[in-house]
Amino acid sequence: MDYSIVITTFDKRFEEFLVPLIRNIKQERPAVEIVVTANGSARAPFNQGYRQALLAFLSTQHNCFPVVFPNFQSLAKMWNRGILTASEDRVLVLNDDLNIPTGVENGFFDQLELALTHQPGTFKINGSFSHYVISKTDLIDVGFFDERLLGLGEEDGDFYWRYHEHFGREMPSVDLPDIDNIQSDIADTGYIKGIRTAAKFNRDFIKNVKYKEVLLGGYRGMFDKRVKKQVPDEPQYPYESFYRQNKDKV
Repeated sequence: MDYSIVITTFDKRFEEFLVPLIRNIKQERPAVEIVVTANGSARAPFNQGYRQALLAFLSTQHNCFPVVFPNFQSLAKMWNRGILTASEDRVLVLNDDLNIPTGVENGFFDQLELALTHQPGTFKINGSFSHYVISKTDLIDVGFFDERLLGLGEEDGDFYWRYHEHFGREMPSVDLPDIDNIQSDIADTGYIKGIRTAAKFNRDFIKNVKYKEVLLGGYRGMFDKRVKKQVPDEPQYPYESFYRQNKDKV
């Protein structure tokens, strides 16, 4: 079963989280492609020591590719760019604060690959967007993660809502063992927080601009209440479909 992995990360989670996560993945699936999207700082220059350490570490790991943002970018953009960079049409997207045990019989990757044979499209893992599988076709059809969400937070709920709007059904979730969502509160200190590590800007945009709470109709999805969309989605990466249709002709 062919799939790529995308991991989003930043400097403060390098040694404690990213390094052991990639080592464990490579112990279980040495050949799998991993794209690492590394974010810059919101109110500080890029950490040059981190840049050197990150590139040095990834250079020792087979089939690992860095995408480095010198300046702070949204999680939506990191997801979009990572998924588009990945070679395979199906992508396992992971937060960096996850633990995947090694040496487990019928463990996480065995169960994931079984799930991929039964679930042809996009699905959450264990009900969470800390780990999910996305189909590039679904991403294009539903619309990319909304990069107007300039910080972190709400991009998953927004996509989940639009997935339901497009397909008329909820996104599936698959329960998989042997992956631990640590849910670290370590975050960049440069942006204004709302709930935990989420950006206040993102919450305000979703609640006060893009969606409107309604008593009748609408759809709740992952939001607090039923809502209707009141601001249309802007086209993002409009030529990606053309690329996919014609890349083999070059």
